[in-house]
Amino acid sequence: MSDAKTTRGFWTRVADSFLPEATEGAPTLTVPKWLRRATPWAILAVLAWFVVCTIIWPVGMWFQIDLEVYRAGGLTVLDGRSLYDHPLVASLMFTYTPFAAVIFAPLALLPLGTADIVYTIVTVLLLVFAVARCWRWMGYRRDRNVIVMVALTAGLALMFEPVRTTLYLGQINVLLLAIVVADLLRIRKSNWMGVGVGIAAGIKLTPLIFIPYLLLTRQFKAAGVAVASFVGTIALGFVFKPRDAYNYWFGQKFGEVARVGDVWSTGNQSLRGFLARLVSPPEATQTAWIVLAALIGGLGIWAAVVAHKRGEDLLAVALVGMCSTAVSPYSWSHHWVWFVPLAVFALNRALTTRLASMWVLTAYVYVSVFAWPVGFPVHDPGARAPAGIWMINWPGEIVTRNWYLIAYLVTAVFTLVHLRRSKAVSSTNGVIDNLDPVPSR
Repeated sequence: MSDAKTTRGFWTRVADSFLPEATEGAPTLTVPKWLRRATPWAILAVLAWFVVCTIIWPVGMWFQIDLEVYRAGGLTVLDGRSLYDHPLVASLMFTYTPFAAVIFAPLALLPLGTADIVYTIVTVLLLVFAVARCWRWMGYRRDRNVIVMVALTAGLALMFEPVRTTLYLGQINVLLLAIVVADLLRIRKSNWMGVGVGIAAGIKLTPLIFIPYLLLTRQFKAAGVAVASFVGTIALGFVFKPRDAYNYWFGQKFGEVARVGDVWSTGNQSLRGFLARLVSPPEATQTAWIVLAALIGGLGIWAAVVAHKRGEDLLAVALVGMCSTAVSPYSWSHHWVWFVPLAVFALNRALTTRLASMWVLTAYVYVSVFAWPVGFPVHDPGARAPAGIWMINWPGEIVTRNWYLIAYLVTAVFTLVHLRRSKAVSSTNGVIDNLDPVPSR
């Protein structure tokens, strides 16, 4: 009997880590019967499509070359070799911080095949965790409806093109998403808020954009904690890899975009990539990029601040994350995992407000980011599975090839227009109450 209680207690703690129980009196999420019934079929369809893609492109679905680079970077911490002076795997350079190499070191202790399996399992669990925390932030009671929505959105997100490509390459984007979501969408106030942002930025610099957002939303303590945490990651890099840390921070390795790829590549789904593909040579667009990046970056941060003031922190986090990829010099398509919290926000708003505009936004998000098949090169099983609107080649490719950048701008404008016109606002626990505005938490 005691063993059964212990087992139940263990699984309860596991459930709480993903989807903590709400406080007494928490509202219940209402889900239409048709959506509950469609959920298992939708999840089965996604899994079936995943299996089909794996059969057609056995290598192209599970290449995980970037995981090999991370593992090789971690190995340099253990054997003392240089991190940035030469390619680590084939022609691929290490483009992350020395601190990132430190946290990748445990991967070097595992055989490559084992590391692939561990990475895949952990990444899928982190995706479920991030989705669950987004839903939990809304303050709902943990019941069947919420669990069904977590399963539905996590299952669909598994075949969002940025998530699918993250798994295909063995990337860390879902890890960064989970760290930031867990940090900024806290259920209770904490003196540690901001530490996740600092750690995520210490791994990859783009989350630094969350610090200005915290300052503009008057979350000064969290901003200070983020800065301190980020500085701490730099210090750890100097402790474990002093020469490489010096080269990275003072030799400006972090600013060498060419180490990532050709800036004009269609894989670069940022503003910089759009301009480089529009005008040749790419260097001619440098000044225009700086000016336009400031403008569209300011638009996104402004929309996020407005969302925060209206109590929509989930939307704000999604916007800032998307902004970071839009203004970055180089953003691969798989960097756009910030569509995941946006998808949760849109579906929740559609369910709770029943506004046609929110259902339109929900459809737009899911259609925009889903890994739709756009070609079947069965003759080349090692090719990357061609999926996602941004990979479509047609006369209007100036639109399709910059699809995520356009989606970011649409989301920012929609946020400003919708939140300023709508009377529906979030309560202090994140749940839509359709009443008068209240201070955001």
